[in-house]
Amino acid sequence: MKIPKKYALSIIIIFVVIVVLGGIFVSKSTISFKEAALGQVNLKEIDTIEIIKSNDNSANEKKITVSNAKEIHQIIEELSKVQLKKSDSSAPSSDLYWITIRSKQERSVGLTIFGEKSLAVYKYNTSVPKSNDILYEIISGYNGKLIENLFK
Repeated sequence: MKIPKKYALSIIIIFVVIVVLGGIFVSKSTISFKEAALGQVNLKEIDTIEIIKSNDNSANEKKITVSNAKEIHQIIEELSKVQLKKSDSSAPSSDLYWITIRSKQERSVGLTIFGEKSLAVYKYNTSVPKSNDILYEIISGYNGKLIENLFK
């Protein structure tokens, strides 16, 4: 049994439309780290990044403050590669990083990185309280080695 050409063409067109709409939907559901966390922050004004590393044993917390402009740029560049998707819950992890990005000596953005799976963004000085704290699933681009190496 042969399928008439007009039916075959209709099926192909419907399939292409579904694929295109699916691609648009998926691309809209992800967001870059810059959009999620650094939207209102002037990157040239970032003067310090404070990082606290914690693991299962809270007695082993370590804290560093990065104020070298080259290292700050390196950290921001590494984080800027991350693609995120809004989430309702964080993935459990034994390694946590609390990061505070300061601009002009004032806290601009706070981050909590849950291993390599989740990221919470807290925006200080936001006029809309509900948008202060947003949880994201890390989709791609996160490499924790740079931050880990800062503690060595």
